[in-house]
Amino acid sequence: MLTLAQQNALDRFAKSLLTLADDSLIDAYHQASEDHRDARAEGSDNLDKAGAESLATETAMRARFHDYRTRYNERYP
Repeated sequence: MLTLAQQNALDRFAKSLLTLADDSLIDAYHQASEDHRDARAEGSDNLDKAGAESLATETAMRARFHDYRTRYNERYP
């Protein structure tokens, strides 16, 4: 469960995703996915935050690109 401060930061993060260019959004999605994977592997205290950011970037990708997985795979083969 996210703290109130983490939730507020996540809300700001999600809103900032709307202003990113296409390539930057794809990069943010990639970074958030890596951060979430690393947090799981380490048993990090920030696992909830990393998961929420990963979900937020995936949601933004789905909203912007009908074929978001194809766009991602083109950039990160």
